[in-house]
Amino acid sequence: MNRGFFLIPSGSDKIIDIGIKMDLQNTLVNNFLEDSEGNIWVSTFGKGAYCLNNLYLKSFNEKDGLSNNNVYSIMSERSGNLLLGTFNGLNVLENGKFNLIKSNSDKTLTEYIYRIKNFNNDFYVCGTFGRNDMINIFYKGIKFYMLSSPSFCKISNGLYLFGSGGNYIYARQDINNKKDRFSPFYIFGDSININRVNEIFEDSEKNIWIGTSLGLCKISNPSDNITAWKKTFFPSSSVLNSKINSIFQDENNIWFAGEKGIARYNLKNDSIKAYTSIIGYDLSSSTSIVSDNKKRIWIGNMKGLYLFDGMSVKHLNRQTGLPSDEVFSLCYNKEKNQLNIGTSNGISFLDISLFDSYTPDLLEVKIMSIKAGDSIYTSYTNLVFEPEQNHIYLDFKVLNFSSPGSVRYKYSLNGEWIETEHDFLDFVSLKSGTYNLQIMAKSQNSDWSKPNFLNFRVLPRFIETIWFTILIIITLGCFSVIFMIWILKLNSKKSREEFELTERINELKHQALSAMMNPHFIFNSLNSVQYLINSHRNEEANDYIAMMAKLVRKNLDTAGNGFILLSEEISRLKLYLNLEKLRFQESFTYEIIKGADVDTGSIMIPNMIIQPFVENTLWHGIINTGSKGLVTISFSFENVDIESILCRSLIIKVTDNGIGIKEAKKHKKDDHISKGIQIIEERLRLLSTKMKLPKPIMFEDLSNRNSNSHGTEVIISLPPPLYKIINS
Repeated sequence: MNRGFFLIPSGSDKIIDIGIKMDLQNTLVNNFLEDSEGNIWVSTFGKGAYCLNNLYLKSFNEKDGLSNNNVYSIMSERSGNLLLGTFNGLNVLENGKFNLIKSNSDKTLTEYIYRIKNFNNDFYVCGTFGRNDMINIFYKGIKFYMLSSPSFCKISNGLYLFGSGGNYIYARQDINNKKDRFSPFYIFGDSININRVNEIFEDSEKNIWIGTSLGLCKISNPSDNITAWKKTFFPSSSVLNSKINSIFQDENNIWFAGEKGIARYNLKNDSIKAYTSIIGYDLSSSTSIVSDNKKRIWIGNMKGLYLFDGMSVKHLNRQTGLPSDEVFSLCYNKEKNQLNIGTSNGISFLDISLFDSYTPDLLEVKIMSIKAGDSIYTSYTNLVFEPEQNHIYLDFKVLNFSSPGSVRYKYSLNGEWIETEHDFLDFVSLKSGTYNLQIMAKSQNSDWSKPNFLNFRVLPRFIETIWFTILIIITLGCFSVIFMIWILKLNSKKSREEFELTERINELKHQALSAMMNPHFIFNSLNSVQYLINSHRNEEANDYIAMMAKLVRKNLDTAGNGFILLSEEISRLKLYLNLEKLRFQESFTYEIIKGADVDTGSIMIPNMIIQPFVENTLWHGIINTGSKGLVTISFSFENVDIESILCRSLIIKVTDNGIGIKEAKKHKKDDHISKGIQIIEERLRLLSTKMKLPKPIMFEDLSNRNSNSHGTEVIISLPPPLYKIINS
């Protein structure tokens, strides 16, 4: 009644006031019970309810009388008292009370205790005491040697070894003799360096292990002469080649805890095994290491405490009862089967037997609520959500009072399992379909629970239904048919136009042939032949007939060709001009000029396009003038600007010194020659249209250039591909 809460340990008559840690000294406790997890629940009058969990751990800190919460070293004394080295002095835990042992030094603000060593129940305390000489203190029959050194070891040959912060150790044969000091033994190299010696340890084989900030050094079979010691290093091991914080020996192995993890050295075969992590647990920043009576390894780490049994790992931290995640020191009490744990928030005592017997129940995931769109569901069977409810939020919980902060979850939604620390799931914009959701949970050091199954269905939008798909297919089919019909009509129209164009070009080719076979030319030529025969000029008549036959043969042979070699065209023009010269008694002359870059044997031009212009020149420009005429036909290449692009074009010029275009129009009639020129013009114009080229024929009266000149010039411009170049 109004006295708080007390505990009597099993098999003991000791009464422990645990209510004082909960500030229940003057409180009425109404009831208490133990739950299925082994937690003790305490109900009070006026101060609410309390849950005592992880009862395998007991923790003490400054509130309980500890001089400082940072506990860097722990050592048991044979009478059962516990020695604790803290950031501020050496503490003795005696009969549940902490007593601070003062060094009587007034030169330091704090006495930082690095570590405590026990040799024959004499305790050597390494720390900062503000003086170079050793301080001897006696406390209730316990002798303490206060050493201003970060590390110490008394080895089997009687030497006392002292570590330093300058990369060396030194030895004494008499610990009380200040002058009895050997020369420094340098660890890495042969000089002073910034390298603190954190631990000095002698194993059962009398090897000396020196753990420093730069790595591990081994001295095998050391003699009394420290300067003759031979050093061995381990550069191939990342763990042993970095900072070493603690060294421990079990039956056959030397264990090391350091900045990069832990390592094991087997004394029987000299093998090394390093662990930077174990089963996914990061072991970097390890500070201490011990083993228990089951030969299991306990590892103190800046992320908590790890238990490794060779097959599995258990992890303890603040979420499972430790007062801090930062573990600085460990000490195993074999008689009590208890692990003493020094942390940054006091000291904890782990009852290993109770810890081993504690088997946490498998957790059970309970879905608390489901929100889909604007609706909240509390019944979770036959869930069907409308299309606009595809944003689904689930809230779930597990009941775990031992370590609620350590609970993790994993879920599977129709596929791969995903782990999460959150107790909710937020599915945004789910597609339509049926979903099978599974959720599992686990606490620290427990197995995964059985999955909680949840099935639900998201209805499809109309655009996601089969009817919408069918409608789209039908619509696309209709558009495809219409498009195909349009394409077929377009192709048909294009083919028809191309066919008509080709037919017209072929028709013009035949008309051009007819124009070249001028009836007046043939009739007059035959009269000329008859005249020569009647005049008994048979040889000249025979030559005339041969030339005429050759010309007709050439016209007929090339009538079906769209293009003809320029050399053939020039040969045909010469035959025609020579015949006309014979008819008109040499009343004109002609010349054919070719440019240096014009290869008549490899250039092809449209067939039947030059002769009508030459014939027009003779009949309308020269024959009726009564003076000697001159016809010049030239072929050359020039660059012609076609739609802002320079094209290398074949230029054909037919020039005469006749009466000119203006005067010829006065006497000109609609005769066969003019029709032939019109045919050629139309044919070339059609070819130009088909090939998207400009009109290729120009006429010019030479009198426009110079008033003293007369005659006509016809310019036929053939850009590619109105002419072709073939390999000769």
